[in-house]
Amino acid sequence: MDFLAQRGALEWLTRRLAYLGFASLVAICLVTLYDGLARYFGLPRVPGFRDFGEVIFAVLIASAFPVGLLRNQNITITFLGAAIGGKGRGLLNLFSALATLLAFALLAYAMFDRYEGLGQRTTRTGFMLVAPWAFAATLIMASAVVVQLWVFFARINELASGSTLVDDHAGVTEGGLEEGLGEADTDTLRDTFLTHEHDTRDRR
Repeated sequence: MDFLAQRGALEWLTRRLAYLGFASLVAICLVTLYDGLARYFGLPRVPGFRDFGEVIFAVLIASAFPVGLLRNQNITITFLGAAIGGKGRGLLNLFSALATLLAFALLAYAMFDRYEGLGQRTTRTGFMLVAPWAFAATLIMASAVVVQLWVFFARINELASGSTLVDDHAGVTEGGLEEGLGEADTDTLRDTFLTHEHDTRDRR
């Protein structure tokens, strides 16, 4: 399987994981709304809701990392790479991918070490075990490491072949306007933005 096919498979999986996390977050918001109204109007409360909120958010937050890494939407400073261009930019991208890989590997290891030490620890009221939820968050973080490992090898392939395998979501197209646009289109957008900014300053 080539890199593009691998990326397609990873995109499908990570997007659905993110959708699941987002849908779960919306569900928690709705349950929170009901629980607050129930307390105000004297209706039956949601049993163990506070305990559930104590353990679920780590899982929901972790679910957004894999797709963010695959799409290169983590915070990145690109002015040096843009100024150098060519192989220099590719080397900086490779270094960035390696640094991000090491950071997430350390984070996943720390979470795994923490999970192993939980034992039979429960939430504050003793309603739920913490370990299963910590394991789920750790497993998702481990999948983020796998995704970033793919990004690292994709960056190596980019250096060798000159192709583009990892999207660079940054700069003027940060809001998602780059979807469906080629490199020439994004360059035009960037030039238009800079020209408009320059004209605005001249009027002042």
